[in-house]
Parts: sequence; C-alpha cells; structure tokens
Amino acid sequence: MTLSLRTRMLAGYVALVVLVGGATLWVINRSLADVVTGSLDARLEAQARGVAQWLAGAGHPERLAPRLARVVAAQVTIVGADGAIDGDSVGGARAAGRPVGDAPEIAAAMRGDIRRARRRLTDDGPMMYLVAVPTVDGGAVRIAVPLSAIDAARGQLRDRVAVAALVGLAAAVLLGLGAIRAVTRPLKAMTQTAERLARGEYDVPPPDPGQDGRDELGLLSRTLAQLAAEIRARVGELTAERDLSAAVVEGLVEGVVAVDRGGAVVLANRAAHALLGADVAMPGPLSALVDDARGGVDRDGELAIAGREVRVSARPLAATGGAIVVLYDVTQLRALEGVRRDFLASAAHELRTPVTAISGYAETLLGGGVDDASAQEFLATIHRNAGRIARLVDDLLTLERLEARPERIGERSSVALAAVARDAAATARAVTPTASITVAIDDDLLALADRDGLDHVVQNLIDNAVLHGGGVVRVDAHRVGKRVVLAVADDGPGIAAAHQARIFDRFYRVEAGKPRRGSGLGLAIVRQQVEALGGTIRVDSAPGQGATFVVELDAA
Repeated sequence: MTLSLRTRMLAGYVALVVLVGGATLWVINRSLADVVTGSLDARLEAQARGVAQWLAGAGHPERLAPRLARVVAAQVTIVGADGAIDGDSVGGARAAGRPVGDAPEIAAAMRGDIRRARRRLTDDGPMMYLVAVPTVDGGAVRIAVPLSAIDAARGQLRDRVAVAALVGLAAAVLLGLGAIRAVTRPLKAMTQTAERLARGEYDVPPPDPGQDGRDELGLLSRTLAQLAAEIRARVGELTAERDLSAAVVEGLVEGVVAVDRGGAVVLANRAAHALLGADVAMPGPLSALVDDARGGVDRDGELAIAGREVRVSARPLAATGGAIVVLYDVTQLRALEGVRRDFLASAAHELRTPVTAISGYAETLLGGGVDDASAQEFLATIHRNAGRIARLVDDLLTLERLEARPERIGERSSVALAAVARDAAATARAVTPTASITVAIDDDLLALADRDGLDHVVQNLIDNAVLHGGGVVRVDAHRVGKRVVLAVADDGPGIAAAHQARIFDRFYRVEAGKPRRGSGLGLAIVRQQVEALGGTIRVDSAPGQGATFVVELDAA
C-alpha cells in the first residue's frame, strides 16, 4: 500500500523527533545522574572531613559515631591508626576493637588519600556508596549511604524528564502536523492540477487565495496555473489547425494517402477511399511508387486503378520516414481531351469542304474567262457554302451558349404543344415539300417551357427525322402524371444500340462513310436545350424499325 506524502512526512518527522529526543534524554539523564552523584559525593566528602575534624578535639569515638551518623544521615565508621574500628554507627560497642578487614577505601585514606567505593559492607547488605577521608592521627573516617537512595533520586528525576519529554513530543507532533499540513495542502492541490492536465483537462481553476503565498510553493502553484492556461491556449490552437488541416485534406478532390515508415496507411481522405476502396488497397505499381518514396526518391506516374486513369505523385516524408501520395483522377480530363481532339477534327472536316469550294470557285472567278452563266453558277455555289459555314457557326454559338448556362433559359410558362408542332411541321414542309409530317396533339395539352426554346427543340427533331427518316414523320404528345411526353418518330433505317449513347454528341454521325448531311450539331443542341428547360430526352430505336425521339417536360 502506497502511503501519502503527508503520512510519510509525518512518520519521518515523528521518527526524527523520537530519535533526537531519545538521544537528548539519554544525554540529559546521564548528565543529571552525574550531577546527582557528584553532589552526593561532595556532600559525603564534606561530612567526612567534618567528622574527622570533630574527632580531633573529642574523645570516645564509639559514642560519637552514632550521634554523628544521625547528624549526617549516613553510616559513620571511625578507624584508628592501628586499623581497628574505634566506632561504628551500625555495629556500636560490639564493633569497637575489631579489625576493619578488607577495606581498600580505608587503607587508602590511612595513607592520606580520599577514596570512594561502591560495595556491600556485609554479604547480605545493600550496595553502599563509601567515602573515606584520613584523620590527623593516621586513622580514617568512612561515611556510607545506600545506593538505593541515589537510584531513587535519579529515578525520580528520570521520571520527571520522561514526562516532560512526552509532553514535548506531543507538542512537537502537533506543531509538525500543522506545518506538514500547510506544506502538503498546496502540494495536493498542485498534484490534482497536474493529474487534470495529464488527463487533457486544461480548464484549471486559479490557485486558492488562501494558499497562494509568496513562498516557493505559492510561486509553484501560480506557475502551474499559468502553465495550464498556456497549454490550453496552445492545445486550442493546435486543435483548430488540426481540424482545419483535416477539413482541407478531406475536402480535396485529389486523393491523399500518408504511410508511415513501415508502409502502413495512417491517413486517407474521402477521394482516396473512392479510388482505392475502404481498406485503401494499393495495387502493385502504386505500391512500388510508394516504396521508392519511402526510400527518399520523388516518384510520379500515371496508372490505371480500378478502371480509372490516375495521376500519382509520391513524395518522401523526412520527419517520419514515411511517404505521402497524391492521386488525381484524370479519367474525365483524358476523355475531355479526346472530345476536344474529336471536336477539332470534326469542325475542321466540316469547314474544309465549304471553304475548299469557296476558295476554288473564287480562284476561278478571279482568273477570268468565265461566261456569265458559269459565273452565276459559281457565285451561287459560293453563296450556298458560305451559308453552310454561317449555319455551322450559329449552331456552335448556340451550343456554347446553352452549355455555358446550365440553368433554365428564360422564364418558363404554359406553352401549347400542338401549336409548336404545327408551326415546325409547316416550316419543314416549306423546305421539303415531299415530306409527310403528321401531328397528333390535343390543343389543350400544355407544357411548362420557353416558347423559343421549345420551337428550337421540335423544329430540330422534325428536320432531323425528315433528313434521315425517309420523309415520313409522326409527332404526338400526351400527359403522364405531372409530365408531358412528346414523341417524334420516323420510318428510317433506325439506330443501332451501339450508337444511341453518342448520337447527342457534337458532330457524331451514324452513317459512317455516307455523304454528310447537316452540321452534326442538331441533336447536341436539342439535348442542351431540353435540359435547359428542365426536361429529359432519349431515343428508342432498332435497326430497320425507324427511330423515336422522346422528350419529357413538366406539365403546365
């Protein structure tokens, strides 16, 4: 179990107080014991000297010893110069005349020294503290007190010191607990703040005013709060930059894939997933380019991925050892380039014939020698081909105008389909009197369209049917729910399924190898015009069964 900082500090503090206090008590106890012993020793020595001086002027030591013992509150033994006991406060008259026996302290005193000793005077007697001093007649005086008295005084003193030590220890612990609490409270608050920062919670409250002192802890607390605010600001900026970068990368039309040092995909945007799949599987050629980029080599190339033409740029990422790959789908661009080439080729081919005719006939006329009839014929041919060029240019301008404005052309209103179809049929008959055009449309059938635009659509469809369908054309219309369906049908050779998807393209013709008739832009203009009116157009046909162009518009 991990102890808290407060507990460990308190335990260490108490241990230090106990250790220092115990050592101090031991030193004090020894010092006081020495003081008590020294004081007793000095008293006994003074008393022994007093007794020795008293003996110099008095006699009868056997009677004097008991009386002096009562005065000094100790056992008094008087020894003569011959080593015999002259008086003893304990033995009395019985001890007088007896040899003192083995008493080193008395022997030393008889030699003129002051000697101290600790021993028992009898085998079963208590331990005694002995002080012996010499007398003027060569004898000695010994004063003895039991050591139990000294021990009692020392024990009493030791008990008082112990009580004082316990009181001091309790006070030291209380004071230490308060001091430790004053230190650990701000530390605990800072620890909680650090834990919140580690969890990513950067909204840290300011320090408690009661703990925000001017010492090191207060400075550390304020610094930590400032650090949290700084981290919150920096994290906010980094998060905003990350979100912006992620939004930019995710919104790119190009596919972006980032791989790490080991080749694992760490980032792929939506466009990359669309090209490479949900698991971002890289085909072999693409993987080779990525491996080269991870090795520090810039690689570019154009690959076929999932049936698409993709331009690939792989660059190394020096910071991570990985690589970043940019995938740009150029399928539509390549298709548009093909359309552009086809358009230029078709437009050049369409213009070559009339321009050649105009140039040839004009050169002949400029050469002279042409009779009036031939000159008129040449001028008519030049005029006809100039008109052909003018119609081609008009059709191109109309188509460009429609494609440049995907929104509806003009305001739509209720238009009677029967009137539009009859006017278009009359115009076609004026150009081709042999054409058989039948219109079967109710007069009250109305479409939501622009009159000029709808005239253009119906006129082009009828002219196309007369031109390619053998001269027999049927125009009918009916309402289906909220839509009006207009159909223009002919009895011509029909259109194969392989051509139906492209007949609305510019300059596309079904009659390959046959003489060209028309500009090749009529159906392209019709489709753009119908879409500008908010409708759709399709063709239903089969070889040998004629063709039917179906236009659907909103009903008025």
